[in-house]
Parts: sequence; C-alpha cells; structure tokens
Amino acid sequence: MKLSRSIWLIVLSCALLLTSLQVPLLGASPEMENQKPQGQAIYSSLPLKLSGFAQLLFTGQNNAADTFSVRRARLSLDGRILKKLTFKVQADLTRSPVLLDALAEVLLDEKFSLRAGQFLVPFSLESTTSAGRLLTVNRSRVVDLLAPGRDNNSAGRDIGLVVFGQFSIFQYSLGLVNGAGINKKDDNARKDFAGRLIVNPARGFHLGLSVYNGRRLDAATSTNLVRNRFGLEASFNFSFLHLVAEYIEGKDDLTEKNGWYVQAALDLKPERYQLVLKLDHFEPDRNLADQGTTVYTAGANWFLSPASKFQVNYEYHSQEAGPDRSVLLLHLQVGF
Repeated sequence: MKLSRSIWLIVLSCALLLTSLQVPLLGASPEMENQKPQGQAIYSSLPLKLSGFAQLLFTGQNNAADTFSVRRARLSLDGRILKKLTFKVQADLTRSPVLLDALAEVLLDEKFSLRAGQFLVPFSLESTTSAGRLLTVNRSRVVDLLAPGRDNNSAGRDIGLVVFGQFSIFQYSLGLVNGAGINKKDDNARKDFAGRLIVNPARGFHLGLSVYNGRRLDAATSTNLVRNRFGLEASFNFSFLHLVAEYIEGKDDLTEKNGWYVQAALDLKPERYQLVLKLDHFEPDRNLADQGTTVYTAGANWFLSPASKFQVNYEYHSQEAGPDRSVLLLHLQVGF
C-alpha cells in the first residue's frame, strides 16, 4: 500500500493549518462523558446549545482504490425547556440528511428520570460513545455487527421509552424500543427490551452489564425471529493510562455470534498527544469453523481542540478464511 506524494502534501498542509489554531483544550478521554455537548450557547429565551462536527477520512488499502470521503457531518441542538424538561435533536447531513436523535428527557430525580423519542439504545460502552469521541477511527467489529441499533445500520439508535438514574455507585438505563431502527415504525407486535447497568466501585474504574431481548421480522417467511444480545464491559482511567474491554454475544434465530475487544490508550502529553492500541475479534457463527476475523489497530491521536482532532490508524485484518488485508486511515475531525 503506497500513498502518493500529493496525498502526503494534503495531509501535511492540513496539519500545519490546524497547528496554527490556538484553542484551549479539554480532556481527551471520552469514556466518562460520552454524550456531553461540546457546543457554544445560543442566546434566546431558552438556554440552548448548538454543537456539531465534520469528519474527513482518507482510506488507503492494499486491495482496493485509495479514496477520500466525508464520513460524517452532524449538527446537534439541545437545551432546557422547563426546569425538569430537556430536549435534543441531531441530524447527519451526509445521509440526505437523516434524523439521528429526537428526544425529550423528564428529569424527575437523580434516581429516576424518563427519556422518550429516538435515541442511542442503552447497550455497550463503545456503542453509546459518540462518534466524535472515539479514540480509534472505527468502532470494533463486534460492536458494529452485534450492538442493537448498529446491527441494522441505525447508528446505534431506536425509538422508544427509557427510565434511567443513579444511586450510590450504580447507574442504570432500562427501556422498551421498537427494534426496527431509526425513523421506522415497529415491524411486529412485540417491543424489545434494552437495559444497561454500570457499577463504579472506585474512581476511574467501572464495570457494566448490558442485556437486549427482542425480535426481528423475517420478510421472507413473515415470522418474528429471535434477536437477543448480552454484553459485559470494563474501563479503567488512571492519570495517563486508559483501558477498555468489552465482550458481546448474540443470537439471531438459530445463529449464535460473539466477539470482544481490548483497547489501551497512553497520553504522551495530556490533552494533546496520545497513542492507542486495539485488538478486536468477531465470530459470525460459533458453530462454523474458520469464520472469525481479528483486527489489530495501532494509532495516534492529536487533539487540536475540545471537538477537533487528527487521527492516524493502521489496521491489520486477519481473517481465518483469508485473505488478510491492511488499511491505513487518516482522519480529520473539525467541530465546535
């Protein structure tokens, strides 16, 4: 895999341009505040906040054409309507556009609140982490292919109702969703259950459990097939070191699937430069041999502002059924 001289010049020019930006930095690790808005306040009769980001990706592969692409271009507006009533609306302009989030939250109490509308399904740490806060360019294959709302190309989202809250060292989210994906009505008479429980036994350390029980409509037979998921997660953040691991298994009708990933990030300079290593594995059918794929990722992150960064990732995909392949990813995110 070779990059042309012109591509390197473009990358260098972008890097030099971004170096000239003098913007105060916030924390680079996203795990503890995955969905916290980063935008600036808009002056109005209501306390509103507008935020957004755009992502330019260069992909160089040893078995396909190198290409530039605009991966995401998102705008989000959220705010407080009443003392205990908030809302959020988010759209992605690269998809025609498409509505991602449209939700309202009734904040009754720290221990018990309500969320209704279209939102991220409460399942998995990485699945509920905003695309703008990932430490690698791509999500793990097991999350992309098994997490509810991502297994049906819905950006991790669905329509429904969730209760959530926290007490002592516990945080929880429990709810019912359609299970059909974003901007879609339910395709069967059942509602899918989604739940996530997080325990914070010590500062910077958390353990999590996710459960999803649902059905999906098989268009060929007009029957509702099993679509169940189970996940475990753990994260550890201490000073300059950030560790994350997840395991997810699922059952689609009679097919059993599973996978896992581990990720380590090292801050070379807090809030500025970071190295990342990641290993993830996915088995599309546990009853068939030689079907698994393991992805090795090595990367570096350069944080330019609270919502802007430049990432370099090298991925090596080892496929049991072959052939193996390698991918170089250059990722520029500019946000506000």
